[in-house]
Amino acid sequence: MQVTLQESSSILKDWRNGLDVDSVLRGQGADPAVIRSRRPAVAGLAERALAEGMPLLDPIVIYRRLPVESVRHERIALRGGRLLTGKLVAQHLAAAQEIVALAATIGSRVEDFISQVLKHDTVFALALDGFGNAAINTLATATCHYFSEAAATGGMDTTIPLSPGMMGWPLEVGQKEIFAVLDTDGIGLKLTPHGVMIPRKSLSMVVGLGPEVLKGAKSCDYCSMQAACRYQDHYGTA
Repeated sequence: MQVTLQESSSILKDWRNGLDVDSVLRGQGADPAVIRSRRPAVAGLAERALAEGMPLLDPIVIYRRLPVESVRHERIALRGGRLLTGKLVAQHLAAAQEIVALAATIGSRVEDFISQVLKHDTVFALALDGFGNAAINTLATATCHYFSEAAATGGMDTTIPLSPGMMGWPLEVGQKEIFAVLDTDGIGLKLTPHGVMIPRKSLSMVVGLGPEVLKGAKSCDYCSMQAACRYQDHYGTA
């Protein structure tokens, strides 16, 4: 796939997804192999959540590409006077020539459906929540692959995706910095004063581009859940 990065804000809508029952089970924090052997009914609910949730997905990504103008201490200055600050972004973006700031969401319809189901079927609502988690994780992975390919067409590499809330980039700091770069009103994505995105099945991240950016790390290395997470091998390279 040939893709070109644009410096102004752009929207991407047409996404293929690789969702399956196993990804829905992982979205619930479960081990698919264990669930299939010990609790087949739960696997059945995950299959139902997949079937009923798919028509409700509205995946969309808004992004903006900006050149890096300077790096001082823990401050990355971008064109237009925008800043990214913190230990994590300084560590990974110091060698970047450009960054891509983005926000992605699967829309609100899955969450609305979960709220309705929760009133009468808590167990199925949990399966639907797992579906929503799987959908946004899959969208994140596809988005990272998209921009890795875009960078490669220009002879550049990409850093790991950096999301607010990772160690070294506080949620309330990083979210405001990313949303200051993007016009998310056009896709119905809002940010609360506490840095929570609405709809909740959404994410934001920045990726650095350049011929000498830091490579070989994993996002899981900077996640506060790394000591307890059982799925680092599955999600760590996203």
